[in-house]
Amino acid sequence: MADPRSFGMLQHLSAEALGQPGQRRFRLRAMGADNTVASLWLEKEQLSALGDAIETVLGEVEFRYIPRPLDDAEEDVVLPLDSEVEFRIGQLSMGVDRETQRIVLMGTEAAAEEDEPEAISMEFDFRRGHELREQIALVVSAGRPPCPLCSGPLDPQGHVCPRQNGHHPQ
Repeated sequence: MADPRSFGMLQHLSAEALGQPGQRRFRLRAMGADNTVASLWLEKEQLSALGDAIETVLGEVEFRYIPRPLDDAEEDVVLPLDSEVEFRIGQLSMGVDRETQRIVLMGTEAAAEEDEPEAISMEFDFRRGHELREQIALVVSAGRPPCPLCSGPLDPQGHVCPRQNGHHPQ
């Protein structure tokens, strides 16, 4: 693996889903200190696990989120459609720097066998981590509702539940 491309302390970090429920694709969009934009594509489970890991870390350090006053709110950042860095995440890892109250995120590309995978590292503060965690929860929950018996996604056309041996579509 090559040395990770460092984005440093991020100016912007967001999670989003594109497409219709059942056919959505998930990504993190990040803007580094030098205005470089990255689109990191993930599986829904990876994004959900990232949100859970951030929640765990913030709970361990007993981070208390205090909303900014409205006059101190950050301006909405409009990211360009094109990204200088874009790849599908194969492996995602996270570290914590408690002294500076930052979360460090490292992602490695799910690369083809002949290519050396690309890697990226980025940092964000606990406040941005809390906000990202809330956003991830909204993005993930906006999909198909889970089956109350097997937790599998319920499709609008019906769902053959394995817990019912497939005999009673819901």
